[in-house]
Amino acid sequence: MKILFLIVTVLFVQNVLAQEKLDTNAVENCKNAISYKLILEYGTSFGIERYYYKGENIEEMRTAFSDFALFPIVINNICFNDRYLLGIGGGLEYRGFMIVFPMELSGMCFLNFRYYFSNPKRTVTPMLNIAVGGRMAKEFDGLFADNPWRLSEETMYGVYSTFGAGFKFKRFSLQSGILFWTKGDNLYGIDAMIKIGLTF
Repeated sequence: MKILFLIVTVLFVQNVLAQEKLDTNAVENCKNAISYKLILEYGTSFGIERYYYKGENIEEMRTAFSDFALFPIVINNICFNDRYLLGIGGGLEYRGFMIVFPMELSGMCFLNFRYYFSNPKRTVTPMLNIAVGGRMAKEFDGLFADNPWRLSEETMYGVYSTFGAGFKFKRFSLQSGILFWTKGDNLYGIDAMIKIGLTF
């Protein structure tokens, strides 16, 4: 009888310890499954734009080279299993040929999805990135004007959307892709884009 009681006690203690270990592993796995990531990106883009032109005797859509653009971006992400990132981002964009000509300053806000093709054997991880959101822009007159830093009274609203592919190496990332943007009702552009980033 004593031997049976001893066996039952040992099995019970072993089961409790095993369950505690499983609970600890579950908590650690849960921590690893969902985490927060902050991404800082800096990029540039250039391409073509189409706009509606209305003159005295003509109305038509015209195509021109898009202005050169620079933009810093911050993205707050929820990361799932170190592979899926879903976040909200925002940033500023300077768009213009040179500061002596009319320039544009815009703010962007967007939803961002990023996917890492994770593999433990890889030191470099390929990725895809998609962003969809909006932008609001105002123009500067440029240095040739009487008041070069005067902002236009009109605010132009539009779409901001990117699709990119690249890679991540530790905290550093590099991607290239396409940037689609609109301004008002009569202008849109398609740019080639390149961005570098840091993940924290």
